Amino acid sequence: MIRYYCSGFDMNNAFGHGLGDMFKSELVATKSIVYIPGGPEKVEKAKTKYIPIFTDHFKKIGIVFDKVDIITPDLTSDVAKEMIRDANFILMMGGDPFQQKEMCKQLDILEELKQYNGIMMGFSAGAMLMSKYIIVTPCSEEYPDFHIEEGLNLDELSIYPHNNTALETYPDKLVSGEEVYDKQDLVQVANKYGKFYLLQDYQREDGLFDISIIKSTGKNMDYYTENNGKIWEVRDDVSLVYKASSKKL
Repeated sequence: MIRYYCSGFDMNNAFGHGLGDMFKSELVATKSIVYIPGGPEKVEKAKTKYIPIFTDHFKKIGIVFDKVDIITPDLTSDVAKEMIRDANFILMMGGDPFQQKEMCKQLDILEELKQYNGIMMGFSAGAMLMSKYIIVTPCSEEYPDFHIEEGLNLDELSIYPHNNTALETYPDKLVSGEEVYDKQDLVQVANKYGKFYLLQDYQREDGLFDISIIKSTGKNMDYYTENNGKIWEVRDDVSLVYKASSKKL
């Protein structure tokens, strides 16, 4: 199995910086891709906006899937399970990881996802659901409290997305849009639940994106970045463990 934990993408060229070359070398077939939206409320937007966008990004790198499926709440459990079993690629989409988990639970496919042996990529909420723990700290009116649940725990690692700063030293408070992340809140979670990783998908002033991705192949974990992408590790503090200049996949 091969799994990619992502924060976000350069949506102008999501797979064109090297990810696509890895996909092409790893895919044994392109019969089916399955998209899993970040909750029931994200289904329509996934259908009308994001799946066509990703289909186009795959096509740009020479990957065309014969069949494109989407997991929706109105499916029967048997149909949803069959989609997952037949998939060559599963893309866990963004949204609300808790709603995404509940939707998968209602369809009884959580165990099916744990057993999946193909290529899986999760971004934002999807990567959080793939994690050992789904971690949300108080950061906005939408997320005013700590909310931590078990995820799929596919690789004994957890990620926290959207750490959108160009700094190498993680700030005490990180303001990202309407959300404010407190470094001490992150450390508090690590002290209780174990270390986890902060991933970046930062759009710079020049319009380029700094992207960071963790790739797992079971026992092995590697880092992939685009431009000046960074990955921090949270333990007793927040430490930069990877930046673009140190290594490439």
